[in-house]
Amino acid sequence: MRSNKIQNYEHANIRMTNDEGKTVRLFDCSVVRMFVLTLFFLFFSFFASAQQSKIDSLLSLLKKDKEDTNKVNHLNAISQEYIIIREHDTGLKYGNQALALCDQLLSSEKILNPKPVVSGSESSLILNKKSVSYNNIGLIYKNQDNYPDALKNHFASLKIREEIGNKKGIAMSYNNIGIIYLNQGNYSDALKNFFASLKIKEEIGDKKGAASSYNNIGLIYKNQGNYPDALKNFFTSLQIEEEIGNKSGIAMSYNNIGIIYLNQGNYSDALKNFFASLKIREEIGDKLGIAMSYNNIGLIYLDQGNYPDALKNFFASLKIKEEIGDKKGIVASYNNIGSIFTAQKKFKEAEQHLSKARDLAQELGHKIYLRDAYKGLSELDSAMGNYKSEIINYKLYIFYRDSLDNDETRKTTIQQSMTYEFEKKEAATKSEQDKKDLLAAEESRREKVIRYSVSGGLLLVIVFSGFIFRSLHTTRKQKNIIEVQKTEVEKAMYVIKEQKQIVEEKSKEITDSIVYAKRIQYALLASDSYLKKHLAKDYFVLFKPKDIVSGDFYWATKKGNKFYLAVCDSTGHGVPGAFMCLLNISFLNEAINEKQIEHPNEIFNYVRKRLIQNISQDGAQDGMDGILVCFDKDNNSITYAAANNAPVLIGNNEPQHLDLDKMPIGKGEKQDSFTIHPISFTQGDMLYLYTDGYADQFGGPKGKKFKYKQLEEKLLAINDKPMNEQKNILEKTFEEWKGNLEQVDDVLVIGIKI
Repeated sequence: MRSNKIQNYEHANIRMTNDEGKTVRLFDCSVVRMFVLTLFFLFFSFFASAQQSKIDSLLSLLKKDKEDTNKVNHLNAISQEYIIIREHDTGLKYGNQALALCDQLLSSEKILNPKPVVSGSESSLILNKKSVSYNNIGLIYKNQDNYPDALKNHFASLKIREEIGNKKGIAMSYNNIGIIYLNQGNYSDALKNFFASLKIKEEIGDKKGAASSYNNIGLIYKNQGNYPDALKNFFTSLQIEEEIGNKSGIAMSYNNIGIIYLNQGNYSDALKNFFASLKIREEIGDKLGIAMSYNNIGLIYLDQGNYPDALKNFFASLKIKEEIGDKKGIVASYNNIGSIFTAQKKFKEAEQHLSKARDLAQELGHKIYLRDAYKGLSELDSAMGNYKSEIINYKLYIFYRDSLDNDETRKTTIQQSMTYEFEKKEAATKSEQDKKDLLAAEESRREKVIRYSVSGGLLLVIVFSGFIFRSLHTTRKQKNIIEVQKTEVEKAMYVIKEQKQIVEEKSKEITDSIVYAKRIQYALLASDSYLKKHLAKDYFVLFKPKDIVSGDFYWATKKGNKFYLAVCDSTGHGVPGAFMCLLNISFLNEAINEKQIEHPNEIFNYVRKRLIQNISQDGAQDGMDGILVCFDKDNNSITYAAANNAPVLIGNNEPQHLDLDKMPIGKGEKQDSFTIHPISFTQGDMLYLYTDGYADQFGGPKGKKFKYKQLEEKLLAINDKPMNEQKNILEKTFEEWKGNLEQVDDVLVIGIKI
């Protein structure tokens, strides 16, 4: 199926920030409280003043320090304070000074005590402070979106902490490394590090850290659309944060739970959680958190179509982010504002904000931001009718989307999750077993005293007997080994043969089942005799499924003097596609023959409604693209509805580009009513209906797609030839283009002479 069938249900741009080692991937919430925000600006001015006073105090102490570990402590503390107030260059300066002094002290210590580092030694203490310096520098680079240097410093910190056995520090490093991978959209490595961090935190009883890890793991599941597991981890994080009274963490959990409800369209629970988060952030003076909460509430207004209130919230959020230099959040706001201007048809303002989002996303080099920026630009191009530019931006959106969330990433995520749960259960089992072993050890010790006494006497007899029977035993042993090996080889050959037979039988059973399913599917397709009866003899059907069964289908029915012909492309191909095909045919038949719906567009509206009711309750986006043509014999007229695919009419060797609705028959971003289109034709014109499989086939001398333009040119060249010859030419052209490459999708082309 064409890529534009795949919809993005994030509703707006999702962003992530970090809170000193805690990852919060946030939507970035309401101007309802603008007065409160003004009060907080006054508070933050006071906060900044207090922070500067603390820095001045540390700088005063620094002047009196000798070149020792106290000075390292003060340098690290100053660096951390500058991280808090986001003066990154100054924080980096003091972090590097601390690092250099650590190296100087370690060099002196090595000369005085040239022995390996041991826990509790002076070298160990200096190394621990050095790991803090690396960690601070890594946080600064991460805040500056310099991910390569951030990873380099966090890995350096991790190496030292592993060397000196600092478990809490090791867990922190794993967590910070995971945050960077998450920012880069590398879910597999992010999850690996978050689980490693969580395991250590639970071992050492670090509840606050464990809550952070559960939150981070939940973010990855959310990004992949796995909302049940995301909620499970967010609620676990919330429970722990409430136990320890960590207000910042509680606000974070409420916010992320609200995000899931927003994605699920549960606005009531989403708002409830967003306001709970906002209230706490106002209490603790979390400026960035308030900005994100404004943005999140704005997203709900956006989903509800309340564009003025949504814009007020997004602009309020953007203002705060620009003040604090939150580049990732700024990209999110630009995209959100741009999407509203697109919906309002304010194209100049939309292009201004979306272009800023794209440029800043490219500067950051972040896949998630680039995905959302190109999606917004593609939607703007579509609204403006810039179709060439739309295709380019949409392809870039698909590229970044697929690189973030492919099947292999999901498999790796599931595997790592299962590995962590297994190791956790294994550790619990081992602990219980250790207790049993301690009880058994004492009993075993007493038994050993008796056993050794008896064994001592027997040992002399055994040794003496061993010399006598050694030669005989060796001979028998060698013979037995040969016999055992022979038996094992025979067993192995038998097992291999038996397994091969089982595999072949199972394979045959599966293939036979699919072949039988093909018979069922083909029985539901429009038969040749049925089409001849209602379309005369002037038509052809080129149908080439990728697998035994197909997601593409052509179906027809007659109701009164109206004849309906559907050419559709269901989600997927092979067995999953065939299941969708049967479901789609069932709903088409139900709409026309049971519900007595006559107009093609209303039929598509009904089928979409039934699909959403039956298979989209959990957010699934399955459905179909397709064309439904109605031949009205009473009025000698033709009407049609088109979802993402459009028919082509050729008359007098001139092609007519017929209209379509750019939305699928299923759950999508747009839920507008489908449009009914009339076809103005002259007797003898050719009407072509096709799915995207032919045009999307890779091949030719450069291995590129065939494309729609080339298909249209081919149809124009053969439209005056007999039907059977047209079919043969199309089939031959397809096979020659494909060559030795694999067929990528189901192929369906129908030509009708009107």
